[in-house]
Amino acid sequence: MSKFKYFPINWVQGMSISPEHFVNTENFFMERILRYNGLSLYPDHYGLLPMTDEKSSLVLRISGMETFGHVFLDSYSGFTPGGYLIQFSDSEEAVSCPFPDANSFVEEGWDIVLSVSPYERVPSGNPDVHEEPPRYPYVMPSISLHLIPRNGKINTYDPFSVVVGLLRKNEAGYMIDGNFIPPSLFMASHQDLRHYMGSFTKTIGKIDSSVRKIVEKAQAQASRTSEAESVLLLSKEVLRSISSLNFDWINRSYSLTPYQVIQTLTSFAGSILTGLCFLGKKEREEVLKYFYEWNGIAPATFEQQLAEVIHKPYNHNRINHSMVMIKGILDTLEELFGAISRLEFVGQHKEGIVISERRIQDTSSTDDHWTLVD
Repeated sequence: MSKFKYFPINWVQGMSISPEHFVNTENFFMERILRYNGLSLYPDHYGLLPMTDEKSSLVLRISGMETFGHVFLDSYSGFTPGGYLIQFSDSEEAVSCPFPDANSFVEEGWDIVLSVSPYERVPSGNPDVHEEPPRYPYVMPSISLHLIPRNGKINTYDPFSVVVGLLRKNEAGYMIDGNFIPPSLFMASHQDLRHYMGSFTKTIGKIDSSVRKIVEKAQAQASRTSEAESVLLLSKEVLRSISSLNFDWINRSYSLTPYQVIQTLTSFAGSILTGLCFLGKKEREEVLKYFYEWNGIAPATFEQQLAEVIHKPYNHNRINHSMVMIKGILDTLEELFGAISRLEFVGQHKEGIVISERRIQDTSSTDDHWTLVD
């Protein structure tokens, strides 16, 4: 038997017709459309629609004291994982739910979950006083707000529920976590994602500029040490990786999904770890120690940081976790390649930079001046 719940009505001339026939027909089309939408969407392509006129697609607040307080969702514009579009911005349409029991405490907080029941109809609109019988002209789907404790596990939700926020509790009472980024369709959907996109773009540009300087310096050196050869190889891998992501990054930018951004930058980090694999064991140890000289990160820690970024699973309900980790590795790489690009030559060690006394003749003073020279 089919897994569908609703089927086309078998219309026959002269049959009795009731409102249920038309409701069932609507449900039939809706079920098929939603099933198609759910299959055509990628697993992580749902959530907030892009911001319009710099206004957030989501407005969440709390009101009241701890015992009698509520969480309110005043507006939302986005898709559920099952492809259902939820849009409301009128304060009269706001949904709410009460705070958890005063004695309850969950260290990781509570997911604030918005749910829609597509087949449950709620009358809406303004009735026409001249129409008989009196009725509301339209119907809306039933929507509700819930608090689901995290309890150290990754919560999964049905196709018509979406996480819109995170509620936490401290000594002062309940609060909405301002660092939480709800599931979003695009990087333009949330202000924090827009900030991350701008930061990533700026950092990648600095890395690209530094690595080009390194390649230019290394290739101009008449003779190169083992460390310089290894740094040159890795720099070429970085440039190849950046060139491969440039087109989409430049042309799509804020139209990229959070998943696509994490996927792209994870691959970028992976190109460096792959480049290290191209080196022999001795050369690999040498170049990691050389990096340690200039960024202060132990070789094992540097490799571990790269590996954690590459192997961390992406969770669309925890977007900020991935963004923070990616930002961390990009900042590390920017600092590393920036420091090496400013050296006189690639392969230069810190012990090659010595303090020497330079006596500067000055008519007003005969003091000794200390300067850094190579």
